[in-house]
Amino acid sequence: MLEDIDPPEVSMVRVLLILAIGLPIAIEVVTFGGFIGHYFGGGGGPAATPTVESGATVGDEILPATGATERLEGATLTEADNATRFVLTVTVTNPPGDYELRLGAVTTRAGRTVEGSGATTGSLAAGQDGLVTGTWPLPGDDRPDTLAVTVVSAPGNDTPTPRAYTVEFGDLSA
Repeated sequence: MLEDIDPPEVSMVRVLLILAIGLPIAIEVVTFGGFIGHYFGGGGGPAATPTVESGATVGDEILPATGATERLEGATLTEADNATRFVLTVTVTNPPGDYELRLGAVTTRAGRTVEGSGATTGSLAAGQDGLVTGTWPLPGDDRPDTLAVTVVSAPGNDTPTPRAYTVEFGDLSA
């Protein structure tokens, strides 16, 4: 009856042999599966560039929730001296009452926040149109992702109330 039991050395050799053969095979299967999933599952390959499929582009209204129409009239990105200069122009039409549009900080696609030139339309009366142009020095070849915007309005002769918005950009490259 004791002859049916393997000595511990034989059992240990079997376990080590299974690990020595099975572990590399398992690693290769996982690696190959990752390659297949990456290339055929929508990974796009190693040099894929992230694209923005939604967000404001030139010609779009950027704040549909307000009573005025704020339209992105122009956006340029100029490369110079290891930086990108971002210039943005917004027109405001048909404000419902006293109204001001302030352009704030830009957040880049890399997650950096860059303060701008503090551009504002100034105070607009009801029905008065305005224009504001802001500039931001973006680091390297970074691209803008979002813009902080503040609207100060007093419809119906109320106390002016600031409201903060975030505008997401689409593809602004020309």
